[in-house]
Amino acid sequence: MPAHLRPLVVGSGVDAAHIDGARGTVVGTFRHGCYVQVGGEVYAIAGPAVAPGPIHLIVAEPPARVTEGLAVWRDGARLRSSQWQVELGGATFFAPWRPGRGDLHDAASALGSMLESLAVPADLEPRWHSVRSAVAAGDLVASRELLQGRGGGLTPTGDDVLAGLLLVHAWRGEDEDTLLRVARDAATTTLSRSFLAWAARGQSVAPVHDLVACAARHDRPAFDHAVATVSAIGGSSGTALLWGIGLATAASVNPVRPEGVPPARSSA
Repeated sequence: MPAHLRPLVVGSGVDAAHIDGARGTVVGTFRHGCYVQVGGEVYAIAGPAVAPGPIHLIVAEPPARVTEGLAVWRDGARLRSSQWQVELGGATFFAPWRPGRGDLHDAASALGSMLESLAVPADLEPRWHSVRSAVAAGDLVASRELLQGRGGGLTPTGDDVLAGLLLVHAWRGEDEDTLLRVARDAATTTLSRSFLAWAARGQSVAPVHDLVACAARHDRPAFDHAVATVSAIGGSSGTALLWGIGLATAASVNPVRPEGVPPARSSA
């Protein structure tokens, strides 16, 4: 008999990805849960050790470890597989979030200062100078071409940096359709493109939202704790995300002229 998983928090991306009657498939697993793909969209079902976010369904107990290919279907407000089922109606909604312009301005100094304590992602070192130059010039297309699909992990390191860049551009109020185009054009995995698309809407996991809020109110102890929490996400995903946020924030404070952008396909 399938286990009943008690829902805690559900992101709006879960509903958007898995409409009533649709059949999905488990496409990846991790320690605390799994990823489900429905068409071109992906969301996560995970235990409470995982932070809530726009494409996360957090349940009270992690779902049993399953194999990739397991079918997951939706029947009204219920998600079902042969091993578990979740009644979505009992979950708290993960509300969309975005800092105000004043908040982002107040947070800029602390967000930029993160770069002083972060190690350069090892799998991006060969093109790191080019990445920093493209970001400093505010060229998201060149940044995407340098970063997309680069590095290891369920979400490649370069994509995590790109997600951080997209978040800051979205928080600054830039055109959402333009940012979504950058996300959807990324030559990477479907899972990464799902995270990138939500970053283009200004949405990330709760600890990232907390990070900006703490920076904006100049609460240094809480900010340092938030940096540590985000850094611990995944193998290197959190640190790479912080790099993207820090670089984009620094670029917005000290922009350079567009002609400073190097060739996007440079490997140096």
